[in-house]
Formats: sequence, C-alpha cells, structure tokens
Amino acid sequence: MTRHLVILALVAAPAFAQEPQQSRTPTPDEIAFASLPREAQALLAGLPPREALQKYDYARQNLIALGTPYPSSERLRTQLETVLAPNVVRSASAGATSFPPLSPLVPSVAFEYR
Repeated sequence: MTRHLVILALVAAPAFAQEPQQSRTPTPDEIAFASLPREAQALLAGLPPREALQKYDYARQNLIALGTPYPSSERLRTQLETVLAPNVVRSASAGATSFPPLSPLVPSVAFEYR
C-alpha cells in the first residue's frame, strides 16, 4: 500500500509543478520603482516599492532644497545613502574659507577670565 502511495506521489509531483502560474499584474508602485535609475533601484532593493519611492522622493526633495534640482548620479546616490542611514555621520569641510579671518581691529584676546 505504501509503495503505491510513493509511486502516486512521484507521478503526481511533476503534474503539479507544471501547472501554469497565474500572471500577476504589477502594481503602479512596482511600475514606478522599475522606472527609477538602476543605481537607485540597487540601493532601495530591500524596501517595499511604496516605501522605496517615498525614500527616493524625500532624497530628491532634499537635493532641491539644497539648491541642486538636477543632481549628478553620484550626488543622488550620496543623498539616498544619507536618507537610508540617517544616523551615520559624514564628515565634510568647507575648506579654509569657511570662517573668514578676524579683522585686524579686533584684539587677539577679547575676554579675560578671572
């Protein structure tokens, strides 16, 4: 009896595997995610399509607010990484011109502590 069940299972398994899978229509979010640049898709791959699109839009809005409405792919990637990992501190410097030198009229010691 068990031999017949094993044979039946071996014969029936390929029949179930060959059933055509119903094709699923992609959601609008999945279609929009597929239209993103490949580099952005790779960064956002672990998120659901809706959340990935929200993160992408947020990064684009940040770049627009910073005065870069048409960022390079490098700048967009950096901003996406910042949005995805906000607790990571990146070091940046404006260089030697970030603080202008003091006026020669200002004494070198402005306050004296007692």
